[in-house]
Amino acid sequence: MLPSGAVTFPKLVVHAALAGLYGGLVVALFLRLANPAVGAAGGGQAPTLLLVVLAYTLAAAVVWPVLYVALRFFARHRLRLTWLSLRYLIGFHAVNTSLILGSGWLILSKFRATLAPPEADRLAAACGWLTVAWLAAATVATVPRLRRRVHLQAAAGGLALVALLVSLYGDSARSDGAFVTGALSEHATETASRPAGAPPTGLSPAEARPALTTAPPARRLLLLNFDGADLDTILTMQAQGKLPAFSRLVQEGTYGRLASILPCVASVTRATLVTGMLPYRNGVRSAQARSVLGRDPWIDVVPPGIGFDVVLAPVLERRATRVSDRQVPTFWEISARLGGLGEAAGWDDDQDAVRPAATSRAAPAAPQDWIADLLDPEVQRQKEPAARALVAEVARAAAADALVLDALQRFEAHTGRGVTAASFPGLDRVAHIFLRYARPADFGNVSPRDVDLYGAVLERYYRRIDGIVGRALQSEGAGALLMVSATHGIRPAPPLHRLKDEILGGEHLSGIHEDAPPGFLFVHGRDALRGRVFGKGSIADVAPTVLYALGLPVARDAHGGILARVFSEAFTARHPVTVIGSYDTDR
Repeated sequence: MLPSGAVTFPKLVVHAALAGLYGGLVVALFLRLANPAVGAAGGGQAPTLLLVVLAYTLAAAVVWPVLYVALRFFARHRLRLTWLSLRYLIGFHAVNTSLILGSGWLILSKFRATLAPPEADRLAAACGWLTVAWLAAATVATVPRLRRRVHLQAAAGGLALVALLVSLYGDSARSDGAFVTGALSEHATETASRPAGAPPTGLSPAEARPALTTAPPARRLLLLNFDGADLDTILTMQAQGKLPAFSRLVQEGTYGRLASILPCVASVTRATLVTGMLPYRNGVRSAQARSVLGRDPWIDVVPPGIGFDVVLAPVLERRATRVSDRQVPTFWEISARLGGLGEAAGWDDDQDAVRPAATSRAAPAAPQDWIADLLDPEVQRQKEPAARALVAEVARAAAADALVLDALQRFEAHTGRGVTAASFPGLDRVAHIFLRYARPADFGNVSPRDVDLYGAVLERYYRRIDGIVGRALQSEGAGALLMVSATHGIRPAPPLHRLKDEILGGEHLSGIHEDAPPGFLFVHGRDALRGRVFGKGSIADVAPTVLYALGLPVARDAHGGILARVFSEAFTARHPVTVIGSYDTDR
C-alpha cells in the first residue's frame, strides 16, 4: 500500500480539477462579458454557464495529470504529494489559467469589432485584473526560492480569488445596463423611438419596421460582390489582357482597397458591407452560433484557442450564421422601404459553411458551360478520389454562382430605380482549394502533373467572373452605377497553418483569409471618378456610399462613412449629403 504522501494519479486529479474549476469560472465570465445575450438571459443563463464550468473542470482534471505523468515518466525520484498541496494547486492553476487568459486577450485583439465599447472595456478590465493575479501565481510557481513558501502560495491563491471576485462583481454591477447585440453606437447622435409592440417574428429588418418618409432612390445601382477575389491578381490579369471587363472598370471608373474585419468569415464581413454597421451592431458576430443543450441563450463569441467546441461537444448545438440573421436593415431593404427597387441574391450562401459529406464525392449539378470553361477534359476523366473531390468542389462553386447569376438575370427585367445586390460565393471556395496549383512557388510541394491539371482553374474562374462583370457593363443604363466589391481577399496559407491542418486533420486549405486580407471596390458609371485610384476605405463604408449614390439619407449611427472620392467632383458638388438619425427604428 502506498504511503499517504506518495504521488498518486487521483491526487493529481484533485489538484488539477480545482485549478480547472477556477479556469471554468473564468471561461464563464468571458462568455458573459463577450455575449450580452448571455448576461441578459437572467436565470436562463445559469444552466449554460454551469455546464461550461463543469466541462472545463473535467477537462483540466484529465489533461493536466496525464501530461504531468508523461513529463515525470523518466524521473529518478518519487515526488510526495498530500491531498491538498498549495504548491501543486498553484502550479496547475498557473498553467491552466495562462491558456484561458490568452483566449480572453485574443478576443480583445482579434475580435474587437464583435464587442460594443462598454463590453470591450469590461472584458479588458477583467483580463487585466486576472492577469495581474496570474503573474503573481506564475512567479510563485516557477521561482525556486518562492515555490516552497506556503504563505506566498496562499497569498497567490487568495489574490487569484480576489481578482475573480472583482471581475464578477464588476460584471454583475453593470449587468442592469447591459444590452443585447445591436447597442447604440458611440457615433450616434439621434435615435428613433422604440415601437410599443415588438415586431412579429419571421420578418426581415425591413418588413418589421415602418416606412420612412423621404424621396425615393434617384438612380439604378448594381453591386456585384466576389469574396476571395484578390485585387493584385485582378490588376495583373487585366494588364495582361485577360480580364477585359475589369480593364474597363480600371480605365473608365475608379477602384481602391477596402479594409476587412475580424473574424473574417463570410456572414460577418458581408453583413458589415451591406449594413454599414460593425458586427456588434448588425448582430452577425461569428461564423457559428452555439447553444448548450439547445437552450437559450445562443452564444455568438467564444474564447478562441481553448477548444471550446471540443470540450463542450457532448452538449453543444451549433448552426451556421447567415447575413439574414442581422438585426439592422441592409441598403437594399432601405431602398425598398423608400419606394425603390431592393433586390438581393446569394448573400446567405457560404460555401465554406456547407461542406459536402466526406463519403459523398458526387459533383452537384452545374451548368456544362461553366464546367467546360473551368476544367480540362482530362481533369474530368480522373478516377482517383482526390481528383474527384477537386472536381466536386469546382462543380459546387459553379452551381452556386450559376444560381445567383440566374437570379440576377431575372432582376434585369425589373424596371425602376433602386438597388440590386448579388454576391457570388464560388470564387472564394475555389481560391481556398486551388491557390496552391495557381501559385506553386509559394508552397513548394506541388507536383508538375498537378500544376498541369489544376494550375489554370483559378485563373479561369477569374475570367468567368470577368464575364459576369462584362454582362453588367453591357446592360448598364444611362445614369446607372455599377459597383464591384470583395469583402476580403485571399493569401497563401503559411507553413505553420498547413502543418496544423496536417496534425489536427483540418481541411488542408491552400488559400486562407483568417487575418482579413483587404478586399476592394470598383465603381463605374457616368458620375464615378474616371481612371484613378480613390485610395482606401473599409467594407463598412460601402453601404453609406450606396445610399449616397442613390440620393438617400445616410444614417448618423452607421460606423462606415461615404467614400466621396469614388464620385466625380461635379457629382458631389451637385449632391449634398442628407442624413437621418438611424434607419434602425427599433432603437
